[in-house]
Amino acid sequence: MTIKDFKVGQTAYILEDGYRGAFGTAIEVEVAKVGWRYVTVRDMEWEVRFYEPANSTTHLVEDRNYGAKRLLFLTAEAVAEHKELIDLQSWVQEATSWLKVKSYTLAQLREVKKILEGEEDM
Repeated sequence: MTIKDFKVGQTAYILEDGYRGAFGTAIEVEVAKVGWRYVTVRDMEWEVRFYEPANSTTHLVEDRNYGAKRLLFLTAEAVAEHKELIDLQSWVQEATSWLKVKSYTLAQLREVKKILEGEEDM
């Protein structure tokens, strides 16, 4: 997703960071401006700018100098997928913690390696 995917007047979705609203909730906003560097949306009475981060192709990031930056998505489905990604990353991180990893069998760890490295045969 890029800035060019947004159109003035369309509905977009901001994923709340917990500071201004409940963490993980998405609010609908209207795209006010689309420039070459920023997408500006109307969030209640304010206009808020978002930019393309270097490390993501799924969302834009709020342009602010302090606090947690909110994320802007094109669709509600993209918000749901991002939330699922975060949940799965947390689950994998917990499942592979140094306390748990020693309880897996050699066969289980080989299968995980195959999946993560995309190997067909080991």
